[in-house]
Amino acid sequence: MPTATVILPAAGRGKRFADSDAARRRGSAEPSATKVFAILAGRPVLAHTLAAFAAVENVVEVLVPVPADVVAWARDSFAGAAGAGRRLAFLAGGDERADSVARALEASEGKTELVVIHDAVRPLLRRSVIEEALRAALDYGAAVVGRPVDHTLKRVADGGVVAGTVSRERLWLAQTPQVFRREVIAQAYSRRGRLVGKVTDDAQLVEAVGGQVMMVRGDVANVKITTAEDLRLCEALLAGGWPFEDRDRFHN
Repeated sequence: MPTATVILPAAGRGKRFADSDAARRRGSAEPSATKVFAILAGRPVLAHTLAAFAAVENVVEVLVPVPADVVAWARDSFAGAAGAGRRLAFLAGGDERADSVARALEASEGKTELVVIHDAVRPLLRRSVIEEALRAALDYGAAVVGRPVDHTLKRVADGGVVAGTVSRERLWLAQTPQVFRREVIAQAYSRRGRLVGKVTDDAQLVEAVGGQVMMVRGDVANVKITTAEDLRLCEALLAGGWPFEDRDRFHN
């Protein structure tokens, strides 16, 4: 497998998390109230995420866009957390997630063939899932981790009235990591300003410029921490023995 750069956007202040009861109990002082630095099972959320990628030998560079006022603090606090012999750099992120990714792409040394973009607040990530996504991106140019939709979907009109049931056939919930050949994501970001409408993930940019994106099956445990409830869910999964050995038992 070729080498990979990992980008972990972490510049958001996480208002929904900071407004929750759990965040208020922790206090409002930065950076502790920012969800990526919240404590999960005795360590910051970001430490868990960094550890997941430290277990993947192909990763040689990790870039973490954070709020500008915590760059120095984060650099000191997480020194060496990406694993021995790997570049770990913290930089000031942008106003939007895509701005942070764009800055990280510019700050990359550019020596790796693959670029991995992962939500820094998804700390429960299996090495096998990362490696499968790397292989798919190497073969097809781009890959997204996700899961098939297994709930009934309802379209809701104004006032909360159910307007209809939506077929879930062929629908997947996109997660991260999303992995790209470097030239694929670089081209997509170079054309970002020409795209119309809101962009919600990096694969959408690749799709918009005509790129092919493959889906890689992920885990329910790959939770994105948005609220204090999500943090408690991750704590419960870790307390219950995650990663579980029988992951594939129920896939069929």
